[in-house]
Amino acid sequence: MAGQQHITRNKVITMQYSLHNDQGVSVREAAGTPVRYLHGAGTLFPKLEQALEQHTIGDIVSVRLLPDDAFGKRDLDLLQEVPLSSFPPGEDIEVGGNVLGHGAEGETVNFSVVDIRDGVAHIDGNHPLAGQTLVFEIEVQAIRDASDDEIAQGKVLEQA
Repeated sequence: MAGQQHITRNKVITMQYSLHNDQGVSVREAAGTPVRYLHGAGTLFPKLEQALEQHTIGDIVSVRLLPDDAFGKRDLDLLQEVPLSSFPPGEDIEVGGNVLGHGAEGETVNFSVVDIRDGVAHIDGNHPLAGQTLVFEIEVQAIRDASDDEIAQGKVLEQA
């Protein structure tokens, strides 16, 4: 089809996607508001962006990412046990909640509280999808040229 745009650098892509892990557990269903991103700006995983390259509107793209290509392997150093008495008084510590802490190099890390037993909070600083192979099913819905401002800022602007 003449004039049909392909996904290339500095194009704004509108897509819908579903995501599940390699055991078939659904992480995200393809429903709701479509996702827009600036191709080539580094906002997607590199292998995901590479797989979308040159596709056109209406294409369905299936991409399988190993842990190293997505959220990485689980880092056992980010699994910690912290006595509840170590938290500031009044801080609400509950399973499923989050607490800020520090990683091995002093960086701020958002930890999820995964368990509380015997006065000890078991926390995990890994991304919830770390260590998992992920399968994306993507439908390309729209492609347009990015504005100069979008290219300069490296992201899609709502009014562009």
